Amino acid sequence: MAQKFQWGTTSLKRMKGVDPSIVKVLFRAIRIMSRKKDGVDLTIPWMGGIRKADEQNNLFMAKFSKCDGYEDKSEHQTGNAIDVIPYIKGGNFYNLDESEQDLLFYKVASVMLEASSIEGVPMVWGGNWKTWRDRPHYQKRKY
Repeated sequence: MAQKFQWGTTSLKRMKGVDPSIVKVLFRAIRIMSRKKDGVDLTIPWMGGIRKADEQNNLFMAKFSKCDGYEDKSEHQTGNAIDVIPYIKGGNFYNLDESEQDLLFYKVASVMLEASSIEGVPMVWGGNWKTWRDRPHYQKRKY
């Protein structure tokens, strides 16, 4: 049975500074997910929104990003990217085994990419990248 999902207070705060067209995609995506019988709630994780150079560099130093934040800037620094993961009430998504995570990431990707198409905001999913799979990551496509 479908549920009504909505962005939590923390996720809404993490959307601040992100390109408004991406925010429109996020709200469309959560509405689409709410209509699915097997839908899953969504959240913006820590450091999933806008980032300062030093924050980006800390992620780079911890090997969570390929962008150092100074010479090689992340799309998060310009507000052109967002990270989205499934929200697991009372649990931690990253404690699930990899096959469960994969299934949930594909569910999120399907609604995010559908929402981006509906909203006319071409986006790229980091889970499709060949060399660095960044499954929570979505960014505006550059032409």
